[in-house]
Amino acid sequence: MKKQPEITTQTREKMMEAFWSLYCGKKIEHITIKEITDKAGYHRGTFYEYFTDIYDVLNQLEDDLLEYIRVNHIERVDANLSEDDIQNIANLYSVKGKYLSVLLGENGDPQFLNKIKAIFIPVLMDTFGLSKEEIHTSYIFEFASSGIFAAITHWYNNEEELPSQELIALIRSMLMKGVYPMIQKYSTTTL
Repeated sequence: MKKQPEITTQTREKMMEAFWSLYCGKKIEHITIKEITDKAGYHRGTFYEYFTDIYDVLNQLEDDLLEYIRVNHIERVDANLSEDDIQNIANLYSVKGKYLSVLLGENGDPQFLNKIKAIFIPVLMDTFGLSKEEIHTSYIFEFASSGIFAAITHWYNNEEELPSQELIALIRSMLMKGVYPMIQKYSTTTL
């Protein structure tokens, strides 16, 4: 008897949620399939109908999140890098922040930021009309994308201590004018 698609989707999602609740508290190496299936309320065999191992759960979760980011956030960036574009990335944290903060945090997947950049940087290069062969552009976008995601992750992990508009203005100003003018602006000593 074939399972109904909505039941299989629900089962997969329950196991991913169970994995996620465990992953938020400990490193992946310390999570067992038994913990996932017990938490989700399924037998061990059911796990293998959806996943090959624990790392496959993480990869599927990341793939789902990356697709969401690509469709809802990255494809909307324009060449002016307006406040709306940075707000768009900050809004991503409103919806998916609990996942991003863990995946980009110290217990997360060290390769996850690289996966985001792999979909983010080509779109930016096309948007700005830059050649992939120009060696300098890869350094520029590596610097900028790492900075944007690090700043927003820091903001989210610090309970959004700045109003989002202020954060966006700060990031945009650093991108457009450089970091040093911001250091001078907020320094308590004369530089």
